[in-house]
Amino acid sequence: MQWRPLILLFSGIVTIYLISLLQDMPHPRPKILYTPKHPFSTIQRKAEKSILTTVDDYAYITLVIPETSKFAVGTEKLKLGVKGSIRQFRKPLSVLVTNMTGDQNWSPSLRHDLRGQISSVTERGQDFLILYHVVQDDFVSHYARLYYPSNDTGQYEYKDIMLPGSTWINSITLHEDSILFSRDPDQYHFHLIALPPDIKQAPHSIEIVLRSSEVGKPLDYAYPEALEQYPSLLSRLYSAQKDTYRVMSINTIKNEAKFQQTISIIDNTTLSERVGWKVWANRTEEHPIYYDESVDDIGFAHITYKDRENNKSPKICFALSSDAKTIVLSTVDNKFFSYDYTDRIDIIQNMPIERDRLYKLENGSFIPEYYYRQGYDMEKDIEIAGIKLNQDATMMAIWTKEKSIYIYKRQVEYVINNRNKTAIEEWIDLLFPNEDERYIYREYLPPPWEIIMEITLPTEKDIKDVKFYDRYFFVVLDQGRIFSYIMDDIEEQEPVNFITFIKSKWDMLIAMCTIIVIFVYNEYKHPTA
Repeated sequence: MQWRPLILLFSGIVTIYLISLLQDMPHPRPKILYTPKHPFSTIQRKAEKSILTTVDDYAYITLVIPETSKFAVGTEKLKLGVKGSIRQFRKPLSVLVTNMTGDQNWSPSLRHDLRGQISSVTERGQDFLILYHVVQDDFVSHYARLYYPSNDTGQYEYKDIMLPGSTWINSITLHEDSILFSRDPDQYHFHLIALPPDIKQAPHSIEIVLRSSEVGKPLDYAYPEALEQYPSLLSRLYSAQKDTYRVMSINTIKNEAKFQQTISIIDNTTLSERVGWKVWANRTEEHPIYYDESVDDIGFAHITYKDRENNKSPKICFALSSDAKTIVLSTVDNKFFSYDYTDRIDIIQNMPIERDRLYKLENGSFIPEYYYRQGYDMEKDIEIAGIKLNQDATMMAIWTKEKSIYIYKRQVEYVINNRNKTAIEEWIDLLFPNEDERYIYREYLPPPWEIIMEITLPTEKDIKDVKFYDRYFFVVLDQGRIFSYIMDDIEEQEPVNFITFIKSKWDMLIAMCTIIVIFVYNEYKHPTA
């Protein structure tokens, strides 16, 4: 029939148009204020970590370069002939919060070349700590260099802390008054070192030798099936109990079939009959490894090849609030969990699933505090690269390896009509049918995170760090390029229509048009009766 090619062509165009209507509305984008013209740093070697801090009226950018030597000796983690370097620059904050495009020169603030290689960086507030390792003759020493803003000099100063022991330190976390770290291998979950109260006082640039550390809970299990065991992540958590040091430990392993992630909350509480460290919460998440099987016929036998689809080493990261009452962490499959402190266990006891997870003492009573967990899925299949909370933990930024940043906010307001209810809200509605009662109970439980903005950067550079500052949001890229945004204002959004579909999905559009043309041409040349 002569009309069939035209009908096929029309049907294909209609199909493309209908697919274009399925586009999601883009999230609002904060208004950009400051755009750098070029990187300020002329450093040849790429910085592994960039740290953005704000002190008084200045923004400081610190570039951490783990290895500055071209030649290294060693096949394992520890190497000879390698030295790390720290470079720091500063610029008035007024430049970053001004609507302008350009560059005012960054002023060099410090440059330190360390005696050994850098393996880890951790930050807390305005302070940050660099873990590096020194090999001298047949001995290995591990150092933690603490950088802090000094009121005496008006700039960043440091102290070197020589850590006890010679076993490799594979994870370290800085807190206000202490350092948490784990070793590889080790027979304990972690080690704890209390920092001297006057560690930030003069004299500066000196070395402190620590002879011992407090050990955490002994390891009472092993991973016989593990092919790979990743460094533990450690963080201190808030506790209202006097003289209690609470730690969250995140351990990840992998075998042929799955990733396994264990999240534990451990106290050195003395409330129980057994004095010492005690595990209150221990949750294990399993994430299967998927295989893509293919068969190759070589003539006399079939050979099956299995390619693991999600076999990459996971990047697990977390962010801790300033009061240590909220911690957000990513998982192997790029979900994230939010743990929030609450002392309203009277509410938790009315929820069957959560009641079984309360921190129970030997006498049957419960500790009057609890960390409630809420899980979230990312909207897209992306890989989380970092998480950052603002000062009061009401806003959160998650950035990805795909160069996107998602801004979340705690929806404290009692408005849930325009979104799906969370699991805890469904329990509340079921347990407390009275509207006023539901309102009261929601007020005392952690509000959920809701995505409010998305930033797609106009560059292919990796995101190194982000920071909330008052009404502003800063993004740090490779070699110190910083973009600033204002959170109170949003850019005008493009309407979602067929034109935007062509711009954003042009590759898929070409493939669909090619298929349609093939069908139309085939029908035109070989018409069916």
